[in-house]
Amino acid sequence: MIENKNPEKLQVPDIPYPAHGGDPRAIAQIAGIDPDKLIDFSASINPISPPGCVSQLLLETPRLLREYPDPHCSIIAKNISAAIGAPEDWIRVTNGSTEMIYLLPHLLNKGQEVAILDPCFSEYEKAFTAFGVQPRSVPLRAKTGFQADPSLLFSQLDSIQQLGAIVFGNPTSPTGKLYSDFLPHLQGYCEGRNVILIIDEAFIDFSSPDNSAWNLLKKNSNLILIRSLTKFYSLPGLRIGYGILHPKKILKIAPHQYPWSVNALAQAVGAEVISDKAFQEKTRDWTLRERGFMFKALSSIRQIEIFPSDANFFLLRIRGNGAPASLYQHLLSQSLLIRNCGNFRGLDQSFFRISLREREDNQKLVDSISEYFSSRKT
Repeated sequence: MIENKNPEKLQVPDIPYPAHGGDPRAIAQIAGIDPDKLIDFSASINPISPPGCVSQLLLETPRLLREYPDPHCSIIAKNISAAIGAPEDWIRVTNGSTEMIYLLPHLLNKGQEVAILDPCFSEYEKAFTAFGVQPRSVPLRAKTGFQADPSLLFSQLDSIQQLGAIVFGNPTSPTGKLYSDFLPHLQGYCEGRNVILIIDEAFIDFSSPDNSAWNLLKKNSNLILIRSLTKFYSLPGLRIGYGILHPKKILKIAPHQYPWSVNALAQAVGAEVISDKAFQEKTRDWTLRERGFMFKALSSIRQIEIFPSDANFFLLRIRGNGAPASLYQHLLSQSLLIRNCGNFRGLDQSFFRISLREREDNQKLVDSISEYFSSRKT
């Protein structure tokens, strides 16, 4: 273990866990911490600087601000099509993947229900509930490593009489687990019941593209893929995402999307970064290396359980009778912010998610967690 070069601890007040990750300045203000020194592990954003083309495009901001954005997102849709091999008329660009999530309920009929395989991104439940569609949680259990057993899962789904859609992550947040082998079975089930299958692939770019469900989409018009450009390309402030879905479904949701919801700068940047293969390869190599380092390092701390991940983050659980809030406060006192996952269905406050950052930051987090549990022995 390397020596912690910044052993400074701050006395911070007890603060409630935020609903999402990625709001470090608000947490710093509440905790009385210098926001410029807070290291944010709570948001799963690529720590590598955005592709080089972004700096050049930012110089064009004055021109882009004087023009209305393209309401059809034509250039970025064309570039996404070329980059991933999906037909252009199957792509709908949105203000982050979250906007697409809130458009999806318009595909269901009144009285239908949606099954959400939990734990899952909380905005799905909020979106469907807001539109009067009843969400039904189908939990995948930590004790089985969040495995999806078709024989058990499908019997649970059979009990939902008015099932209209199923929501699933690949890899899912916050577990980081891929379900490539299971997806064909789930697709077959959905085809048999004429149910829409929504697969959230916001983190698929951190894995191999071969793990995407795109090949299944070619065979099933009831399959929808949700993608994000903000996480992989380190652009969360621009809000840019897209859905891949049958053109008939796009026609159904399009009237409900606000005009000009994707700003001109987001379109211009997104259209360029999606084609940057060098950046993609660099990020995947980096992710594989840091993921291996962190998994090995954290696995050596016996008081926590770390779940294998194929994304740029890990789900952790404090074993036994540990004190989650105490760990959170300890790390915050060292200007380290992690994401408590107690508000995910199927999890409790003993679960945390940590994103990958550069090696120095990752090592500091490992050392601080180790220090916390070592100090509790005495």
